[in-house]
Amino acid sequence: MVKQTHLNVTVDFTKWGESQKDLRIPAHQPIKALILNLAETLKFELGSDTKYSLKATNKGILLSDDDKLTDYPITDGDILEIL
Repeated sequence: MVKQTHLNVTVDFTKWGESQKDLRIPAHQPIKALILNLAETLKFELGSDTKYSLKATNKGILLSDDDKLTDYPITDGDILEIL
């Protein structure tokens, strides 16, 4: 089975004072790079206390720093909360 290169997910930015957004994101990037790219693309300010962690709230999976979405059972439709 071929792994998807991108996933259609909902990203919850409430910890950053923003709303949830439905996005198509690359599955191969490390979580830290993904969060930095999302912040830059969406023009969000990162605080000095940014943890570079995501939680798949509907699956109870915690990902951080060098973890990649492709290494976990994250699929289209999942909700990823930025911590």
